[in-house]
Amino acid sequence: MSGNNDKVTATTHWVWTAKAERHNGTRSVEGQAIWPHYLHKAPRKWLDEGLIQDSTEYVDPGQVDLFELI
Repeated sequence: MSGNNDKVTATTHWVWTAKAERHNGTRSVEGQAIWPHYLHKAPRKWLDEGLIQDSTEYVDPGQVDLFELI
């Protein structure tokens, strides 16, 4: 496959990272689903650059972990 057509498939769906929001905050909000046409299969380059992550890996900064309460 050529580098331009190389896609990665999400377990659930892709969400933007904090890095993506810093680079393009008007269109990319951390934790929000990426554009619908790339929701499940996105360019590998975005993952390699740290712009997207699987939604199962996203931890909301305001979310409390159970172990923090113990």
